[in-house]
Amino acid sequence: MSLPDVNALRSEIRLALINQKANACPIAIRLAWHSSGTYQESDDTGGSNGASMRFAPESTDDANAGLGIVRDLLLPIKKAHPEISFADLWVLGGHVAVEFLGGPMVPFRLGRTDAQDGSVCPANGRLPDAAQGAEHLRDVFHRMGFNDKEIVCLSGAHTLGRCHKTRSGFDGPWTTNPLQFDNNYFRLLLNMDWQKRQWDGPEQYEDKQTQRLMMLPTDMALITDPIFKTHVETYAKDQETFFDDFSDVFAKLTSLGW
Repeated sequence: MSLPDVNALRSEIRLALINQKANACPIAIRLAWHSSGTYQESDDTGGSNGASMRFAPESTDDANAGLGIVRDLLLPIKKAHPEISFADLWVLGGHVAVEFLGGPMVPFRLGRTDAQDGSVCPANGRLPDAAQGAEHLRDVFHRMGFNDKEIVCLSGAHTLGRCHKTRSGFDGPWTTNPLQFDNNYFRLLLNMDWQKRQWDGPEQYEDKQTQRLMMLPTDMALITDPIFKTHVETYAKDQETFFDDFSDVFAKLTSLGW
């Protein structure tokens, strides 16, 4: 079976993700992220190859709540192009979603395959827990083979989208334009005054100025940890550097385990 035309797939993905009612690009990026971020370097398990989120226990991981929405949006493309794997489709969807929202082009190669059952699913709990801090981030990302700079760079994807209380328990957008990929996340994280939100949900932070923006404990860790903060400052000052680095590190993330 011949490989599909990636440019044609890009057009079909855009039509699937963006319409007059909604823009699903942020959640498409989250799907690519979460399907890849289970990787463990020590035993070469998890990662983007296999699309194992189709099966339990990975499909039932609380961290993946809501991702069925975008998997369903992409399903007609898979049915129209059975020659592409779910694994490749999910990753390509995330890559082009970054670009559709004004971000950098992320390199992509076809070739991932799909697992036949859930026997390859990693144990739940490998994805980041937003309620924790700097050492947890290092534990999770160092396990995948990322360094501190790459941790901060990947966190910049929070410039897009928002949290939904019904999915994660957290609520609100990180930035003033959650459908624009830029370095605004880093600039707001550094320059706004953040306080704990008084509400009936888990610990999160709000900006003192408007109480409309949100940061998670893992976001705040990027400015309370001095090593992380140096990279936040770099990306806040220089969007081009952030784009260049994000293109490389997101491609690395979505190739883990393949």
